[in-house]
Amino acid sequence: MGRRKIDMKLVDKLDSRQVTFSKRRTGVFNKANELAILCGIMVVVIVFSIGGKPYTFGNPDVNTVIDRFISDYEEEDQEVQDYASVNNLNKIKEELKDWQKKLEKETKREKMLNKKLAKLQSFDDMNFKELVEMKESLEKYNDYVNEKVKVKAMEDDLEASEALLLLAEGPTIFSHGNRDDVDNNNNNNYDD
Repeated sequence: MGRRKIDMKLVDKLDSRQVTFSKRRTGVFNKANELAILCGIMVVVIVFSIGGKPYTFGNPDVNTVIDRFISDYEEEDQEVQDYASVNNLNKIKEELKDWQKKLEKETKREKMLNKKLAKLQSFDDMNFKELVEMKESLEKYNDYVNEKVKVKAMEDDLEASEALLLLAEGPTIFSHGNRDDVDNNNNNNYDD
């Protein structure tokens, strides 16, 4: 009589389930032992019975393998934490440098603006030569602004003139033909 194929589903009868657990547990432990011997590795298998009782197998023994697993995990975890904290610390240092540079730049800007403000507020403290220099520089700046206004006004006038010329040419009829067709269409419209 040969082996019968068993469907992989929960065994319905409780007694049969208990027998299946005992036989299969022994088989799993034997396979784990073979794997440890053939490959020279540490193995641990932990299973819980239907009643919640734990069964274990370990090569060389359960505690040795579990202690190794926990210590490796803790070392890895510590390495990750160390790397994360060093990486985070480096990031914080870089951000601090950036903020220090920004602060330095803004401090210089503040000093420059305060000097300019002090000059503007201290007209009364200026001597005649400094007042004349200030007047000349303000006049130059005024001339520059006036020139910019004239150029801008000329540009605006030019744009307005171009728009008026386009309007004076008459309405444009758009077609899929070439430009001559459009001009002929315009002329035909006015001949009627």
